[in-house]
Amino acid sequence: MTRQKIDPRVIRTRRLLKQALIELMEEQAFEEIKVQDISDRATVKRVTFYLHYKDKNELMIQCIDEILSDLREKVSVKISLLDNFDYLEEYPHPSFVQLFQHIADNFSFYKAFLVTNRIPYLASGLLEIIHEFVSEGINQIEPSEQNLTAKRDLIIKYVESAFLEVIIWWIKNNLPYSENEMAFQLMNLSIKGPYKNNPLKNRDESLAENE
Repeated sequence: MTRQKIDPRVIRTRRLLKQALIELMEEQAFEEIKVQDISDRATVKRVTFYLHYKDKNELMIQCIDEILSDLREKVSVKISLLDNFDYLEEYPHPSFVQLFQHIADNFSFYKAFLVTNRIPYLASGLLEIIHEFVSEGINQIEPSEQNLTAKRDLIIKYVESAFLEVIIWWIKNNLPYSENEMAFQLMNLSIKGPYKNNPLKNRDESLAENE
């Protein structure tokens, strides 16, 4: 079945409307934005907006669906390489790097939808993608329950939630670290924890020496 070709004028108008929404959401809360504001920023008539979307919520959902679909496609290709990846190597997994690369490439969108506004629909969709990576990684690194310090599902939830919050922090602070560095540091934190050496063990050894 041949897919019907979309009129280039329709594509252009929708692109203008989406870009207008992103720009406005960088500046103010989504609840304060009116359809007229979006139309004015996109330089189209209000009636034109309604030819494409029933309201601003539909426009927002379509923006999020498109960005998540693109991210999922790019990351899922890399996740397929998990079986052959050595997590103890001194470089991050390519799927994780791709996640941060996608955020950097679409910085204005993520800042508008996760920082200036925190849209639950985007946050939950992003968390699903992070969950897939984290759960696959933990299951491969340690398939045995006996070597885990907590229940597997709790660990996965803890790590994926931390990842999401760090990603939001990274965006809010205008990407202070490179994509590779963020991916590498978060992988290290999730596998090794925050310490190079156990500080409690070192403290106990120091106290024993001083006795």
